[in-house]
Amino acid sequence: MVDYSIERVVAGKKDRFEALLADTIMSSIRDLLGESSMRAILYHLNLEQVGRDPQAFDKRLRELLSAPASIIEETIIKELFKRLDLFYSPKGAFDFQRYVSAAWEFYGSSEKKAA
Repeated sequence: MVDYSIERVVAGKKDRFEALLADTIMSSIRDLLGESSMRAILYHLNLEQVGRDPQAFDKRLRELLSAPASIIEETIIKELFKRLDLFYSPKGAFDFQRYVSAAWEFYGSSEKKAA
């Protein structure tokens, strides 16, 4: 028998993290480049929900902006870690997806402790 209540908890937690990531992405781009540039970038990324698929966000942002994408992504990660009360300490080559995964792991474990 499948315990659907556990699936709902995990799905809800993932939805909340995706909303946090989306808000962080939008506010970081807005703070760096302004409202109209943020809207233009999000339009050209053509993602239905910007926080749902960090891998697609990373790929499309790099296709759109090339090298400046790294600056935007690092700003997003710094803000995401700040919102999660995590210390951002870059190690090695910057990897947006790796940092988002680390934030998700922390978010999941911190919600368990809060519950």
